[in-house]
Amino acid sequence: MIISTNKKPSLEEFELLCNNMCQYMNDKAKAEPEYYLSKGAQKLEPEVKMVLDIVAKGTIFENTIEIISGQRFPDIIAAKYYGVEVKSTKDDKWTIIGGSVAEGTRVEDVRHIFILFGKLHKQAEFRTRRYEECLCDIAVTHSPRYKIDMELEKGETIFDKMRITYDEMRKLDNPIEPVVKYFRSILKPGESLWWVNGEDASKGDIPAKIRMWKTLSREERNELIAQGFALFPELFSNSPDKYERFTLWLVANHGVVSSSMRDPFSAGGKIDFELNGQIYEKLPKKYGQLAVYKNRVEEIVMSTDDKTLLITWNDINTDLEDRMKYWISLVTKAAKAEKFNVQQFLKDLFDTES
Repeated sequence: MIISTNKKPSLEEFELLCNNMCQYMNDKAKAEPEYYLSKGAQKLEPEVKMVLDIVAKGTIFENTIEIISGQRFPDIIAAKYYGVEVKSTKDDKWTIIGGSVAEGTRVEDVRHIFILFGKLHKQAEFRTRRYEECLCDIAVTHSPRYKIDMELEKGETIFDKMRITYDEMRKLDNPIEPVVKYFRSILKPGESLWWVNGEDASKGDIPAKIRMWKTLSREERNELIAQGFALFPELFSNSPDKYERFTLWLVANHGVVSSSMRDPFSAGGKIDFELNGQIYEKLPKKYGQLAVYKNRVEEIVMSTDDKTLLITWNDINTDLEDRMKYWISLVTKAAKAEKFNVQQFLKDLFDTES
């Protein structure tokens, strides 16, 4: 890390220093084409220190720049409140994965950060820009990280898309939350936020291994089927896509993959079922399974936190005062193609009032 101990420079003065540093490095790259090409991110830091010392002569930054140890963000600190993050790539592009959205290693009190980006491909070239102006998107490795694009147009940052400023977001107790909210708002059918475990952006306990459905114990399969009934009412529909969200949820939350979710819910065809003296003939098998798991299904519906329930039910604006009544209405709506009174069947099965 590189740090300036001077506490007086303004943001404009530091921006000028960064521009001068960038210009100096570009001039050297043109004069000595091979000089920077063999250097990576770690080797660039001493170069940045050296160039800053040169361009700082005669300014209030003179003799204030130093390199310090530690994996902190950003790499350069100036006047306590300003910083520069050094990035580089050997590819012919101006994009790279940057730091964590959470910024857990950010140096305290740093308010404004610039990027010094080196493209070390054939003819080395450098650009500098305010950090928040070149954060175009968010990518997920082991945690959400910013994607940097030095050619990003004004008004196209990830913060413009999320309708929040960089400073507002970084000061949140949980800066991942607006990220989750934004990406959830643009999900298309068949898509899922695999990195958001349990629909909770703060947990981060993504399964370490992937398992096939057929390898699960009977107890595990039964529990997941019950959770499926409770959380995904569309499982009762006749849509060819009815298993998609549940399948994605299994992967994201439990690391479980199935080549076909039809078998656990529908294999075996039709059944006859007697309930309160009434015989329901040729019901889809899943209604018989629901009867088997009904106590656990009700328990899940009643005990799951509001946020998770509303997200999995695809209805974030619903009043959950009577959860079972609302769940029954969702299943009834999903099962509208059935040729029997699904709503009455469910009310009788769960002993709810009409």
